[in-house]
Amino acid sequence: MDFAFGPDDERFRAEARDWLAEHFTGPFAALKQQTGGHAGEAHGDVAVRRAWERELGTGGWIGLGWDRTDGAYGNRAATLTEQVVWAEEYARAGAPGRLGHIGENLLGPTLLAHGDSAQRTRFLPPIAHGEEVWCQGYSEPDAGSDLAGLRTRAVRDPGEGTYRITGQKIWTSLAHEADWCFVLARTEEGSQRHHGLSFLLVPMDQPGRIEVRPIRQLTGTAEFNEVFFDGAVARAEHLVGGAGHGWRVAMSLLAVERGVSTLVQQIGFAHELSRVVRLALETGAAEEPVLRDRLIRQWAELKAMRWNALRTLGSAQSPASNSARPTRDPAPRKAAPHDLPPRSADPQAPGSPDPGSPTPGPQYSGPQYSGPQYSGPQYSGPQDPGAPSVAKLLWGGWHQRLGELAVQVRGAAAALGPARWTAGRPYELDAFQRLFLFSRADTIYGGSDEIQRTIIAERVLHLPKESRR
Repeated sequence: MDFAFGPDDERFRAEARDWLAEHFTGPFAALKQQTGGHAGEAHGDVAVRRAWERELGTGGWIGLGWDRTDGAYGNRAATLTEQVVWAEEYARAGAPGRLGHIGENLLGPTLLAHGDSAQRTRFLPPIAHGEEVWCQGYSEPDAGSDLAGLRTRAVRDPGEGTYRITGQKIWTSLAHEADWCFVLARTEEGSQRHHGLSFLLVPMDQPGRIEVRPIRQLTGTAEFNEVFFDGAVARAEHLVGGAGHGWRVAMSLLAVERGVSTLVQQIGFAHELSRVVRLALETGAAEEPVLRDRLIRQWAELKAMRWNALRTLGSAQSPASNSARPTRDPAPRKAAPHDLPPRSADPQAPGSPDPGSPTPGPQYSGPQYSGPQYSGPQYSGPQDPGAPSVAKLLWGGWHQRLGELAVQVRGAAAALGPARWTAGRPYELDAFQRLFLFSRADTIYGGSDEIQRTIIAERVLHLPKESRR
């Protein structure tokens, strides 16, 4: 695949850079991206973060690359290379992690692939305009890596034509700020595993029926949440893909979440690595041979991840287009056996993401990190079935080792906080401490390393399946 930037891309870059220079100012400048953590982290005033989403929407920068077969929804058209250019300029400007990344990067492509015209018309424009924030209701206390074991139920009310949802979700990124949640729930009484699940769009503003409880992390922040549904209402017309077909819709969403987003993710990683290298030079830690070798290895591995992401990107794209559209179902159908991935396919082990998002993640969407969120291309998944798992194994371990290096190059000073302890501010961390602590979860959320290796073993190497009872 030719991934060179041409004259049109450079004109697009100039436009993006000028727009960011003009608009990422004033109160928005206080949102400048921090090292460590992830995009859903509670950094900056929420009202300002929401205003920034609307600013991006007004500029047409949300939903770049969305399938435009059925028209635009307030977003601008962009080729694949232009989408990467935008992400590079967004990262270069230090612009913040996105409140709207779950709606833009996960729900948007899912509705384009599986939603009906009314659903796309109702929900895509508010996402593209930065007006509605979404979270992802997948993982549960007993259904994280084993997503098919979820117990949340949605019962159809024959009189009102609505669904009443009861159950609990966990590691739900941005639930405390979200306006809506897409929820995977069991709608067929007595159904087991992947069968009888449905994908519902649920408004979060339901006092007494939805309770959100933040989960405090090692970093001192609480971007993940427990969400309790006690008779929460979802309208029948907000069921995506048809009743009982939720597993297929959910897996389609995860294919987007765990696809080539690592290419743009690495822009954020490169910024973090450069800060660690500068710190090593300033402290003299780079003079130590073993540590210097580790820094060089981090740089080389980041380059290898980039080329692997480019390989995946090339295999996922249609030869006729820079922005392959997702596979749209002409009509819901029962999932065939080959549609059903192993029970380990859920990318949301304990850290969401969605998060959350993923999720992380937890919804994220994409992998969680401190750089910009990927907004395309939207596609039906890489041709290589092991590519997403390989990418997750690579970036999870790499980022975790970078966190360790960030602490190591500071030596004993890494044990000290950036500010004196006070009763009002008892838990202060600097950017490198946050990077170290949050990256401990990188090999767990988004699908643990063990889960990814199982997927590769079973679906790529065709080794005997793990015993599941």
